[in-house]
Amino acid sequence: MSESSTPTSPATAMRAPLSGLQYAAVGSVAGMFEVCVQQPMMYIKNCVQQSRPMSFHPLVMYRGVGVMCASIAPVSAVQFAVDGVLTTSLRAADVPSSEGSRILTAATAGVCSSLLSSPAELVMTLQQHTGHGVQRTIQDVTAAHGVRRLYRGLPYTCLREMIWCASYLALGPVLGEKLHAHFPETFGDAATASLSQRGAAAMGGSIGAGLIAVLATQPVDTVKTIMQGNALDKNALGLVGETRRLWAQGGIRSMYKGTIPRGVRLIGAVFILSETKKILEDQCHRYYAAPAAVAA
Repeated sequence: MSESSTPTSPATAMRAPLSGLQYAAVGSVAGMFEVCVQQPMMYIKNCVQQSRPMSFHPLVMYRGVGVMCASIAPVSAVQFAVDGVLTTSLRAADVPSSEGSRILTAATAGVCSSLLSSPAELVMTLQQHTGHGVQRTIQDVTAAHGVRRLYRGLPYTCLREMIWCASYLALGPVLGEKLHAHFPETFGDAATASLSQRGAAAMGGSIGAGLIAVLATQPVDTVKTIMQGNALDKNALGLVGETRRLWAQGGIRSMYKGTIPRGVRLIGAVFILSETKKILEDQCHRYYAAPAAVAA
C-alpha cells in the first residue's frame, strides 16, 4: 500500500517511542477497560452462536468477566507491545512507515497473542455454559482431555486475532486518517480538527474497520466458539469436522450466526481500544517528558 498522505504533527513525529513494557502496560489497561464495557455483547454473541437461551440478568451476562479481564490484560499487552516494538524497529531501520507496514505489524501481533487468548476464551465460554468457576472449569477440561484441550480451536483463533489486530491497531486509525484527508470540510484537517471532528473521524474509521473485521472473521469465530463450547464432550468433532457439520446445517447463514451482536461489539472495540491507546500513550509521553524538561 502507499504511504499515508495524512500529515503528522511535529510533536507526535519528534517524541521518542515508548518501550516494550510501556506499550504492554497501555495495552493491559485498554484491554481490560474494553472487556468491562462490552462483556454483555460477548455473552449475547456466544449464546446466539451456540443456540443457547440467554438471560439479561447482569450477574449472568458478566459471568466469566474475571477470567476475561485476567486474560485480556496479557493478551492486549502482547498485542500492543509486539506492534509497538516492531514499529519502532522498522523506524530504526529507516523503513518508511506505510499503511501496509502498519497493518502487517498489527497482524503479527495478533498471531502472537492468540496463544494466550485461545485457552482463556475456551474457559470463559465453558463458564457461561456450566456456571462453574475458573479453577473448576480448567480442572474439568484437563482431567478429561489433558492440557492440550485448552487450545481447542487454536488455528481459527490465530486467524481471527490476526485480522482483528490488523483492524483495530492499524486499519481503524488509517481509515480515520483517510476521512481527515479526503473530507476536510466535514472531519477537518488531521492537525487542526476540533475534538468533535476527531471523534467523528475516529468513529467512522472504527465502523469501517469493525465491519471488515466481523465479515472477514465471523465464520471462523462461529466454529471456534462452538468447538470451545463443546470442549468437554468426549466425541466432539475436530476443526474440519465441526466446520463441515455447521455448513451442512445451514450453509453460509449458519456460519454467520451472531453477526449482529459481534459486529456491534467489534465496532465498539475498535473505537474504545484505538482511542484509549492514543490517550494512554499521550499520558505516558507527558509523564516521562516532564522530568526531562525540568532537568533541562
